[in-house]
Amino acid sequence: MPRFGLGRKDIAKLERERDVEGIVEFLKDDDDKVVFQAIEALTRIGGSRGIEALMALVADASTRDIVRAKAWLALDVGLEREAKKRTDWT
Repeated sequence: MPRFGLGRKDIAKLERERDVEGIVEFLKDDDDKVVFQAIEALTRIGGSRGIEALMALVADASTRDIVRAKAWLALDVGLEREAKKRTDWT
């Protein structure tokens, strides 16, 4: 789904607002760069909803390999961050 020039600015704004659902919509974009920016924003925000969206992206058979790889890496970072929150590791 092309966003007609939308992308980096909108994702940055949504990230500042911590609007995970808005960022998740960018995961469906046709432009890999936009999808990568959305993945990175979800990783920085953290939280279970972002992790669920990234897991769904990885599990979707239609996901492009390069996007799947980026999502896997983001999940690794996100899951580690969540584990630290739950165990108070430093």
